[in-house]
Amino acid sequence: MELKEVILIQPKQRLEQERTSLRQKRRIEIIKAATVVFARQGFEQTTMQEIANEAILGVATIFRYFPKKEHLIVEVAANIVHSEIEILQDVLHDEGTCYEKMERIFDALVFYHQAHYQQNSKLIEAFECYVALSKEPLENIQIYQDKYDQLIHLFKELAHLGEQDGSVRTDMNTVETLITMINVFGNFSKKMSMLHDTDAFNTRVDLNQQFNILKTTFLSALKA
Repeated sequence: MELKEVILIQPKQRLEQERTSLRQKRRIEIIKAATVVFARQGFEQTTMQEIANEAILGVATIFRYFPKKEHLIVEVAANIVHSEIEILQDVLHDEGTCYEKMERIFDALVFYHQAHYQQNSKLIEAFECYVALSKEPLENIQIYQDKYDQLIHLFKELAHLGEQDGSVRTDMNTVETLITMINVFGNFSKKMSMLHDTDAFNTRVDLNQQFNILKTTFLSALKA
């Protein structure tokens, strides 16, 4: 009897797993489609129908996964932060001291010339303005906050490594210092990515040189 029950349960579980996998795949496809349309038209001008067209799905399907457009806006922003988390995780889990990993993180954040990151930079900038100007808190903003908290956790993990290996100064608050440096450097990189090839915002100083100056300044202040 017990064997029969196991045999009966397994196909049902497999079917449920396949449905869950399909739902997750479709959810990802919708977020990718929304990213493309938002980048092209902006948050305010984009309609759910246009996102459905991009995803090659019915608009009712889009609303079934995301009842409001602002839900998709938050998901797109959270997805961008997730891509940054993956970059930091790769560096953090690699060999090396805290100081060496900070060097790699700064290098990884120099992405102003890559079209993919130019798009992401513009979307994050637009998202921050969208949130700041919203009269009411976004319903699912916690999804974005959770991703951002994961970033902060990685910085704390890196700071703890620095305190252990002695490769960075200990006469300062290591966590606050690393977070501040990464925020400044990351925001600068995003800004340069957004304004790349826009002559009106040309600083007349080579961008690679600007990044190197900022990187050298921060690393000099960190070194034990």
